[in-house]
Amino acid sequence: MQQQVCLPKSTCYIPPEKGILFVRISYILTTLVQVPIIAIGLILIAITPFTQQSFGSTKTLDFTIYVDGTAHVFYESEVDPFEPDFSVELFGNTIDNFIAQDENGLLLSSQIIDSTAIIQTLGASAVKVDYDSHDLVTKDGKIWSFHVDSPYDYSLLMPENSVIIGMSTYPSSLQVIGEQSLISLPSGTSDISYFFGISGSAQTATLAIEQAQTLIDEINNLGIDTPLAESRLVQAISAIDEGKYSDADALANEARMLATQEQQMSISNRDSSDISFILIGGGVAAAIGVTALMYKRIRRSTLKVATAPQPEAGIHEILNKEMIFKLKPNLRQDDKEMIEFLFEKGGQAYESEIRKKFIQPRTTMWRAVKRLEREGIIEIEKKDQQNLVKIKKRLEGER
Repeated sequence: MQQQVCLPKSTCYIPPEKGILFVRISYILTTLVQVPIIAIGLILIAITPFTQQSFGSTKTLDFTIYVDGTAHVFYESEVDPFEPDFSVELFGNTIDNFIAQDENGLLLSSQIIDSTAIIQTLGASAVKVDYDSHDLVTKDGKIWSFHVDSPYDYSLLMPENSVIIGMSTYPSSLQVIGEQSLISLPSGTSDISYFFGISGSAQTATLAIEQAQTLIDEINNLGIDTPLAESRLVQAISAIDEGKYSDADALANEARMLATQEQQMSISNRDSSDISFILIGGGVAAAIGVTALMYKRIRRSTLKVATAPQPEAGIHEILNKEMIFKLKPNLRQDDKEMIEFLFEKGGQAYESEIRKKFIQPRTTMWRAVKRLEREGIIEIEKKDQQNLVKIKKRLEGER
């Protein structure tokens, strides 16, 4: 007698006498449907973490530092449109002016808890966040310091007229936009120290003084004196030292005009004197010839007496810095410190070395060097495309 065997799903078969197995078609179809479903489920489970990771990936992170030390933060990130909310970690503890928007600029509701902002996305695919933080920049004396620990790469726009003096992280790129530095930095902890140079009006006045000085030097190199222009330039430099930037700018422009006028007058005088010189040139040449001949005869008959050169009145040999301070009692304190540094360097140093020593912008250091040059204490020599500042060996004392 044959034995009946039942499989799951109520599929039964009766072993035939010759060993042939018969299976119902319904079991085969059920099995074929279940296998793809299980496979698809496993695939979805495997790719779910990657899908979740793609949402929330940061696209943009920018910091902007203002002159008062406030840091503005702009953050843009993709979000999962099927999630009801999205969390953003904030930089700093004191947050102001927080705004969250979707990719179309629609304002989104948000709540800040400690240093986290919870934003209701409302089906948005991207979130843009703007806010101000007061904890990222600190100040010690004249030095400001920016500190941040970012999990993403970011950009940093420095304030106008700021001079960076320290950076703990090597930047990816650095460019200057107007009077601001734009820095791209990698993720991680960064510390940037800076201080503020001169203001915009002072920058304009300093540039005008530099241009006037360059023009005067060029005219003087042609053998033309410019006393009026030089006097006006000294007034411009005094004005900028007193913080009168508008007056300094105007005086520097006047110095340029005077220098041009003095050059034109000198050329005109030379042209008018050429005709007279030609007319009397022959007589003068003859007189010079006779005088020279007589001088030679007298010189041959006269004993030569060698005398040692005497120093000019009011001229002193510079032996040490104390002598300079004695002869120039009205020097500014920062000028005295620069002179002391030059003596420490053996009497000379490159302008770049001095600027690095005293942490001064290029224009400020240029004014200080030119001030000492006008006092007759130093001289400037071009060497290897740089300005070499040297203590003079002889100094004219105060009268």
